[in-house]
Amino acid sequence: MNKLNLFNYDQIKVNLNNTFNGKVFLKIFDRIDSTNDQAKNHLKELKEKNNRIYDKQIGIFAADFQEKGRGRRGHNWFSGGPAGISVSFLFEAGGDIAQIPLITAAAALAVNDNFKDFALKTKVKWPNDILIGNKKIAGILTELVFDETQSAFVIIGCGINLNNSTFNNKISDFATSYYLEKGEKINKNIFLAGLINKMQYYIDGYLYGDRNDIIESWKKELGLTGKKVDFIYKNHSYTGVIKEILNNGDLLIKLKNGKTKQLDSLNTSLNYKSLAKYNDFK
Repeated sequence: MNKLNLFNYDQIKVNLNNTFNGKVFLKIFDRIDSTNDQAKNHLKELKEKNNRIYDKQIGIFAADFQEKGRGRRGHNWFSGGPAGISVSFLFEAGGDIAQIPLITAAAALAVNDNFKDFALKTKVKWPNDILIGNKKIAGILTELVFDETQSAFVIIGCGINLNNSTFNNKISDFATSYYLEKGEKINKNIFLAGLINKMQYYIDGYLYGDRNDIIESWKKELGLTGKKVDFIYKNHSYTGVIKEILNNGDLLIKLKNGKTKQLDSLNTSLNYKSLAKYNDFK
């Protein structure tokens, strides 16, 4: 099997930013159920040993084969085996728990920014996917969990298509990969090390720095303000103009009848193809 497609602990560690290296707990698996579930298991193990995650430490759980990857709204995520990256990041939430749901914005910026470092221009899809054109190259799932002491932890799971040359028939029309876009393969250990550095930077900024800067950067990357779009809200179809992205991540949309509607990501799906149809949106 191509070495570019297999995780190597030492190669990842040597490519980490020295500032973050000591804060990283890294565990690599050949084959597991779900990297998010492994992060939860790690929390249980720490509790049984009366240990805690050190302040501002980040735990990383990555696997060459992930059997039960999950996406938003309970959908399955096709991991694509070792050609892609299946990884979860675990850290103590800290601060205002009410602000945690939008931490996905920081994670999306980290993935998007890391692709730029590897000469691939991607865009952030509201609320948490990474696209090229209208095809998905990465998905992000954030979970908030509590241990028995009611301490809050965040798990950010990322599924990233890197060296995938094909996809199964169910997703082939709307999935892409680094290889399919660039025509060359990439060392996923170096890519993951870069992502760890980016994730630590953006998560630290969101939790302990100026959260508003992160949110404003996310809004800018989305590029949705003022755009006309078709969308589904609670199983009903609508068309409207996005007037504002609120600081909680919701969209404020003006409908064709002139009324304004506030949309949350749990109940809303934007039709990104309609953005190109109605607007200058690439």
